[in-house]
Amino acid sequence: MPKINRENIDRKTNKPNPTHTDSMNGDLVLNRAEQTRRDDDVIRTAKRTTYDIDYAIKWFVDNEIQPQIISNQIVTRVPTIWSNGEKWDNVRRLGYLRDEKGMLQSPLIMLKRNTVTERDSVKTLDVNRPQSENVRVYKSKYNERNRYEDSLFPMPINEPANSEKIYIADIPKYVTIDYDMMIWCDFTTQLNSVIDQILPYGRFAWGNEFNKFTTTLGPINFETVNTVGEDRLVRATIPLTVLGTLLSEQEVRRSTLRKMYSIKQLTFDQYVDVDVDLFSTTIVPKQLIRLATSGVNFSVTGATNAKISPETMAYLTTLTEYQAIYSSSTTVTVNAYAAINPVTLTTETKNEFDLYINGQYIDKQLYTWTPSDASTQTIIFDVAALGYVIETTDVIIVKGRWA
Repeated sequence: MPKINRENIDRKTNKPNPTHTDSMNGDLVLNRAEQTRRDDDVIRTAKRTTYDIDYAIKWFVDNEIQPQIISNQIVTRVPTIWSNGEKWDNVRRLGYLRDEKGMLQSPLIMLKRNTVTERDSVKTLDVNRPQSENVRVYKSKYNERNRYEDSLFPMPINEPANSEKIYIADIPKYVTIDYDMMIWCDFTTQLNSVIDQILPYGRFAWGNEFNKFTTTLGPINFETVNTVGEDRLVRATIPLTVLGTLLSEQEVRRSTLRKMYSIKQLTFDQYVDVDVDLFSTTIVPKQLIRLATSGVNFSVTGATNAKISPETMAYLTTLTEYQAIYSSSTTVTVNAYAAINPVTLTTETKNEFDLYINGQYIDKQLYTWTPSDASTQTIIFDVAALGYVIETTDVIIVKGRWA
């Protein structure tokens, strides 16, 4: 399979370079049929970065744990800060942190991110490139193609399409992030109080709203910082292990969120051109009988424009014979009912029947008859045009589409 060409080339003026492919086939070209516009929707592309996890941890410490100490009989909140390069350099050299005026910062909580590693237990399936099956699918039945209709005040809109809006998001990266939480206080009793407030939150989901991550506390290390001519400080370091997820807006030059609509059912209609009106004769063309054996629906054009279903085909091909009863030298009756045309939903005409006297076909112009689906059929012959009268010994058969 050819690899995706990384170069942004114009396909109209530049030929694919064979050195960029594994075979001599052309490079993969963007298929516009698989693209769906997203400039008219309000769905934001899912994104989660290391900053989001950092913010969630700090937010949890400030708003949920809310560490406090008692200094000079006054309850004081312990501030939380992140260690940037300058602050961390100061902590490494001196063991504590000073402000811009040179004053020692105490009490204080400093968070420092150490490592980010992918979790081996839940690694994603992508190898060198994202896999099409490694996604999450979210469906929304309501969309601009399938709008809900108000039952009290119906809107004059088209029939809603059987469609679902589908959003496909990539599986995020499951990572483990290690932090160091360093706590400075003036006295050991204050430090112990802060530690006691943090310990109950071990293995809780730290974060805010939808950004919550399982956090585990590691072994706590205590140390005392003694500097000549300075106040003594006590410090504790708590390792934090956070199980988080990372997902960028684009990976491998492709958005991690795609929109599409559910697949519609694609059907093909077969059309047969016939020269005769199917509902004015008892003859069924051979091409219709050939298609009828396959059990598929098809349509006819020409003299008859109709969709032929299996029920309609059964109506056309089912011919039944009834023997007429002598009434007079010009009249016979048939104790049967004419069928209903499934396409026009009307009673069939005499053109859909054939009449035989003693085995001889009689032209339809030689008799008068209006088929009925609710009464006995009465057929009157034109004996002058026929050339003879009807006798009691004559066998008269009417073959056609009876109910």
